[in-house]
Amino acid sequence: MDKTLLLRACVHGQDALLGLNGMVLAKLYQGRELLLPIHEYVQSGENRIQVILLPSTLENSGNSLLMQDCQASVSVELQKDRGPDLLVQPSVLFELNASALRGQRLRKSRLLDSIVDLPVSFPRWRYLDVLPSSSGTNDSALIEDFLLSILAQFQAGKVSALLPFFTTRNRELATAYGLDPQVVLGNFTSHLKHLCAHSEILESALDPENWRIQCIRNSPVHAVLGKLHEPLLQWKCSHTGTTFQLPMHVGVLGGEVFVLR
Repeated sequence: MDKTLLLRACVHGQDALLGLNGMVLAKLYQGRELLLPIHEYVQSGENRIQVILLPSTLENSGNSLLMQDCQASVSVELQKDRGPDLLVQPSVLFELNASALRGQRLRKSRLLDSIVDLPVSFPRWRYLDVLPSSSGTNDSALIEDFLLSILAQFQAGKVSALLPFFTTRNRELATAYGLDPQVVLGNFTSHLKHLCAHSEILESALDPENWRIQCIRNSPVHAVLGKLHEPLLQWKCSHTGTTFQLPMHVGVLGGEVFVLR
């Protein structure tokens, strides 16, 4: 692949969540720039980018008055690859900026909420077809049971039982980045084996009190986050001390839970 579509984002004043077309891409830590490829979240035409401020304490609601000035900047960039011997600066397709002053009250804590029109020809990803549906009354309970089951399988090292949950999304990733699906599957399988054999899942992920199951647009799509809005599923490598994350969104349809990201 000789072109990569990237999202560069930074927020000042308060931590935030970065969202694209309903998916929670990452937590933005104030003052730290984030750069990530976004092929697997993008659709042809209009794409919605959001920066949603997080409460400064767990007791504060997302609709409380801002205690400090906040600014956010997000750019959509196109990086062309011309080989290791030639550095090519990315082209900025869109540059978005937003700010709010101390004492303001933002609607649903959205510091930035913008639509950009991208002339891309990616397939329509599965999560985009799930978003228009309505969530069920027992979605959270089903997701909690799913998390208990999948965490037990991780602890038991049952890689073969875990792989089917991620098959569809791995296929989408291969398509999005022009990769061989078998190579993507092989790499992901090796990653799961490493997590199960050489890493310990963080204790915080095993405690249901730390689970934050965030519904997206009152749909069956949910972001699976920790207490501080970080990815819930995290491991620490016993050899290097490196922390691994497995960001996850799940969908609930027909009483079944399936992985969307």
